[in-house]
Amino acid sequence: MGEAMAALARIAPETFSEITRARRIVDFRNQLTHEYSTVDDALVWAIVVTDVPVLRGECADLIKRPLSADDEN
Repeated sequence: MGEAMAALARIAPETFSEITRARRIVDFRNQLTHEYSTVDDALVWAIVVTDVPVLRGECADLIKRPLSADDEN
């Protein structure tokens, strides 16, 4: 998800800004990849329980939206 969010930030910054905690998703991906020894298991679980359902709902809403002319290019 972090990689996808980083790509979204580059190609569709307006959509990136619509995602709750989008920047934090990218930052957490970087922590998991480069600083995995500092990751707190309780934090990971809290993200799964609290933040993933929100992200899932937002992604589902984005998928349902019709494409604009700019999105098609």
